[in-house]
Amino acid sequence: MVIHDVILASAEGPSAAYAAKQAAVYAMDAIEGHPDFITRTCDCRAKTQAKKANKKALKQMLASLQDQSEDQQPVTKASEVENGNEDGMVIEKSDTKDSRDCSPT
Repeated sequence: MVIHDVILASAEGPSAAYAAKQAAVYAMDAIEGHPDFITRTCDCRAKTQAKKANKKALKQMLASLQDQSEDQQPVTKASEVENGNEDGMVIEKSDTKDSRDCSPT
């Protein structure tokens, strides 16, 4: 019986099922003799809680960044850019096709 890379108990028997049952009994005896074994050895719960806290903090930071970027950058419509309403830039459209000759020579 292994718990977090610590060999707690082992057993042998006429069958695998019997050996597993004996190992479990020995492991329970070992744990009863040292009730703080699991709290000293197992940090699964602390790791899980820390991971959740980090994930929550990351979500909050991303939401904060998104809120800041939405507040700072005005939304510009494509039609405003085409009509020259943003930063004085004018984009001219031409209805004629490209005048370059693309015929094979």
